[in-house]
Amino acid sequence: MTEFLIQTLHGLTLGALFALVAIGYTMVFGIIKLINFAHGEFYMTGGFTGMLVLMYLSGSGRLMVHSSGELKLFVALAAAGMAVATLALATERLVYRPILGAGRISVLLTAVGMSMLLQNIGIGVFGNKNTGFPETVEDEHYPHTAISLSELSAGKIAGNLIVYRTPYRDAHGNILAGPSGKPLGFISTTLVEAGQPIDGKKLQVAVAAIPEDVYAYPALTIRKKQIIIFIALAVSALGLHLLVQKSRVGRAMRAVSHDMQAASLMGIDCSRIVALTFAIGGFFAGIGGVLAGGMFISTVDPMMGFMFGLKAFIAAVLGGIGNITGALLGGLMLGLIEQFAQHYADSVLFRGASSYRDAIAFVILIVVLLIRPRGFLGRVEGEKV
Repeated sequence: MTEFLIQTLHGLTLGALFALVAIGYTMVFGIIKLINFAHGEFYMTGGFTGMLVLMYLSGSGRLMVHSSGELKLFVALAAAGMAVATLALATERLVYRPILGAGRISVLLTAVGMSMLLQNIGIGVFGNKNTGFPETVEDEHYPHTAISLSELSAGKIAGNLIVYRTPYRDAHGNILAGPSGKPLGFISTTLVEAGQPIDGKKLQVAVAAIPEDVYAYPALTIRKKQIIIFIALAVSALGLHLLVQKSRVGRAMRAVSHDMQAASLMGIDCSRIVALTFAIGGFFAGIGGVLAGGMFISTVDPMMGFMFGLKAFIAAVLGGIGNITGALLGGLMLGLIEQFAQHYADSVLFRGASSYRDAIAFVILIVVLLIRPRGFLGRVEGEKV
């Protein structure tokens, strides 16, 4: 049961990241019925923007070099969101708006072309390789219990995972500290896994290292990075709900989504609403690029948006493309499906089945579309006469 809960938590984390990016797909489609296949590259741009911002903030002599990792991450999220929102605005104005009346096939091919263009720009600027993302948030796990090494003895069976952390030291063994006297960072080391006997030599090494903290962890824990991702999704979903349902702009967006021509006759600037929708979707894609491609996966590359963007699109379709709540639900569902497929497919289906988890996601999409073409929360739209 504990293993199932652990995989569920991991699946929900992955699903939250899918949901953040799926919001952009579903908002744009809900307004102008356009599938923006360049949205995955918006996500990629957010990842690289966040990386560059964090590298700048952490540079020697910079204003925030001694600030907390959480504060730096917040600044990187805001910067990436705004940068990608600007890119989305430019893309809508310069690429999509001139051809919206040319037919859906033309617009679809243009979206694919824009995706490939952004991919190749990324390769030209950053190279076709993975780039490590700066570690800004210490990967704490909760809950945990502080213990003392004096409570442990060699050969004793550990009831919990036991980890100790030591501050960074220079070649002479001195603690590396900032101007405030606080250590610049810590190294976490596993002393013993749960259910295993404590190794005497490892225990001696731990004592000699003079650890800052020693913690015992239960089988089911949640990482600080996961908490940040869930908070980001919750705040984003709440903010988007208030914008769409409680503001004048939101009412205008719903009116344009329902009938653009009638909304225009009522005095709504439809072009401005469409541009704003692109910007909001791009903002969430930028946040997703930092949280997923950067903080969660720990690497970024110019092709990172291709498969992740497709999966976010699948999430939007599963939930009912055009429905924001559906995008959130579809993202969480797809994350659970992928995680369970990776962990259980070998034992349930056949050996090696877990390596086909991407294919499993697409097969499930096909099945859902055959059974419920509009997705789980999609609405049936009558033919306009």
